[in-house]
Amino acid sequence: KIAFGRLEEGYENALKDYNKKQAQQLITLINLLIGDLNKGDRQKICTVCTIDVHNRDVVAKLIAMKAENAQEFAWLSQIKHRWDEKKNTCFVDICDAIFRYSNEY
Repeated sequence: KIAFGRLEEGYENALKDYNKKQAQQLITLINLLIGDLNKGDRQKICTVCTIDVHNRDVVAKLIAMKAENAQEFAWLSQIKHRWDEKKNTCFVDICDAIFRYSNEY
């Protein structure tokens, strides 16, 4: 969402820069995976890698579609988790639906 804000402020490469940052973060995670880890830590990092690869692909798709703002359906249709500080709970947003997260997965 921050990248869209920068895009809307006129920074044309906001999504591309964010995609590069995602790639660098994946490299860091991969370097952790090739190191010496216990089974639990390896599983956690593999899970984060899987999620981050999906996120990288979503951003690449938005770049290819030349998405211009956070109201693009390709972005709205993604499940997004967010923490609400005031309500001290997690919410799940998709399109125009908002649900309280209840440890579904």
